Amino acid sequence: MSGWGKNRHKISASVISLSLFLAACGESVEEQREREYSELDDAAIEKLIEDGELRKALEAIKVQVDRDVANGADFVNEARIHLAFLDGIAAEASLERASEAGVPKDEVALLLARALMLQNDAIRAKEVIWKAELLGDMAFEATILKGDIEKELGDQQGATYFYRLAIDKRPDDFRGYLGLSMLALGQGKLSDAEEWAAQAASKVEDDSIVRYVRGTVARYQRRFEEAEAHLRQSVQLHSANLLAYFELAALLIETGELEKANLVLDEVYKRAPDSPMAQYYSALALAVGGNLREAEHLLLRVGDLTRRYPPAARAYGHVLFQLDKFSTARPYLERVLARIPSDRLTRLALAECLTRRGDAARALGVLNPLLEEGAVDLDARFQEAAAYGALGNLPEVRRALADARAIAETMGDEGDERVNALSQRLALTRFLDGDRDGAIDELKGYYSEGPKDKDGLMLLANMQLEAGDVEGAEISAGEIAALDPEGAESANLLGAVRLRQGRYEEALLFLDAAIKRNPEYQSALKNRGLAYMGLSRFEEASADLEILVSNGGQDGQVLGMLGRVYLELERPAEASKYLKVAADIIPQSAIIATDLAEALAQSGYRSSAVSQARLARRLASRDPALEAYIDGLIAKWNQEEAEEAALEAQRRQEEREKLAKQREDMEKARQAIIDEAAAQGQEEGAKADTEDSDEEEPPKDGADDSDEEDKPKEEGA
Repeated sequence: MSGWGKNRHKISASVISLSLFLAACGESVEEQREREYSELDDAAIEKLIEDGELRKALEAIKVQVDRDVANGADFVNEARIHLAFLDGIAAEASLERASEAGVPKDEVALLLARALMLQNDAIRAKEVIWKAELLGDMAFEATILKGDIEKELGDQQGATYFYRLAIDKRPDDFRGYLGLSMLALGQGKLSDAEEWAAQAASKVEDDSIVRYVRGTVARYQRRFEEAEAHLRQSVQLHSANLLAYFELAALLIETGELEKANLVLDEVYKRAPDSPMAQYYSALALAVGGNLREAEHLLLRVGDLTRRYPPAARAYGHVLFQLDKFSTARPYLERVLARIPSDRLTRLALAECLTRRGDAARALGVLNPLLEEGAVDLDARFQEAAAYGALGNLPEVRRALADARAIAETMGDEGDERVNALSQRLALTRFLDGDRDGAIDELKGYYSEGPKDKDGLMLLANMQLEAGDVEGAEISAGEIAALDPEGAESANLLGAVRLRQGRYEEALLFLDAAIKRNPEYQSALKNRGLAYMGLSRFEEASADLEILVSNGGQDGQVLGMLGRVYLELERPAEASKYLKVAADIIPQSAIIATDLAEALAQSGYRSSAVSQARLARRLASRDPALEAYIDGLIAKWNQEEAEEAALEAQRRQEEREKLAKQREDMEKARQAIIDEAAAQGQEEGAKADTEDSDEEEPPKDGADDSDEEDKPKEEGA
């Protein structure tokens, strides 16, 4: 458990005990708190501060504020406590309340300037302190603070002037010497820092800050026992000296004594439970202990400290870097390096971040100070080779690796393993650069002069196979078998040799042996799949290749092989699935592009197959045999397409003729119906006329009956 976690448990236990005690007394916690602290006057509060009882002093001041009886002195003391906790923002707020309570600004100028310095605002601090009219002790302290401000602003000459001025004013006061010691420490001049610290110690009986500086100097000089003694004495002299606690925790973390470091941090949490600095060192201890995720989460809680305190930014940047969060780590590492250019580890981490995120040219610029003529930084050379590799500059990669090997050769036994690894990398870069024979000869020459190792011989054998030197690869495989008779590697290599020779049955014997020795040996499974394909045993080939793919493999070659197998098994849908992925991984492969075209054709997508085959044809521009094969496929599919189109055209013509005949027949039938209906209508009309003539009698003598009816009768006729 981290120091923070332990301390929270202890605080909880203390609160529970206090609650039980107060309940027995019949008095609430708030009442007890107010009764206890309201009795303290300004002198008593200042005594608590001097004794290091900062939390109690802060509680007492809060009671005065709650009772609305706090005065300017209370707010000034509150600011002093916040300064001890390194909380510049809270200290500034307290000083604003002190001014509102009537405390003259000149009286709090020193405290305000220190609060601003904690906020990394040296410019405002300088403005405050230079405007203040100070006398006596305050003027002398202002001289020291002016040196601190100039140091923070990067004006070493100005800082030196003010510290020496303080010595001239008060040669018996240790603080001027202390300032020069800290200035030298910041510049990395450890001998000067030690000398000035010793002079400071001679001017004071025993001072917590002097002990702190001497412990810090001893730590940087790697005199760890002496450093720890000084720092422990520092906190004994003044238990509120949190800086000494932090430096002691840093020392213990650096020496790997994490449990002791957490105990020291527990002491800080007792005095300042919410201290961001303490949380930072707890996170640092977690990171060193390998708990990177917990360290990251704790560093996120320190908030603004990563901006105000460079070591916190450094820790956060390195934790993110180790978690492979390169983009997030980069700005923190850049900030640290801008402030501390000599920080080698940060420079290396930043260079790798930049290379990993695609800015290798800038990574080389970051590495420059570590690569100057005469430099012997092996890690920097590795980073340089990686950056040039990312840029595709193989000659420079080879040059950087050669420089690295020259450095490793000076390291004695410690460098032997690295020399071997670098020799292999040098040969590989030469091979990749196109000089295959030279690379093979270089690696063979290296092993002829020194002891052989299995990894190097494996690399040599694979180079020989790639270059077509099958006999040489077989010899190298035999040497590997001599080094490791029960190893799977030599059997796999001998199987690969037999594959290249077209002796598939013999290849299977070796590959079966390799897989028996190591059932998860992917290279052997892949080679056995190839052997099965060579023997047209496609079902067995698919079984081996499916194992590789089901394990999450994204080997484009394996996916292409599996696609080819399913083509041979006439399962075009499955073939297309694997071949499309393979084509995405290896878009320049003419073989995979051709197989995908065939899978599309088998699936009935002939037009798409022709388009895919044309792409394959462009990729196969250096392989006349493959070009001719693809041309044959395209011609075949185009002919089939044309034949199908002709058949389709004929079918459609026949369909059209059939439809036309149907329409003609329908029209004839319709007309027949119309004609029949017309004929029937005429017949029915004639019949009606005949019936009408039988029912009517013609008028006699031509008289019109109707006329007779209409005439009036004559009387007397």
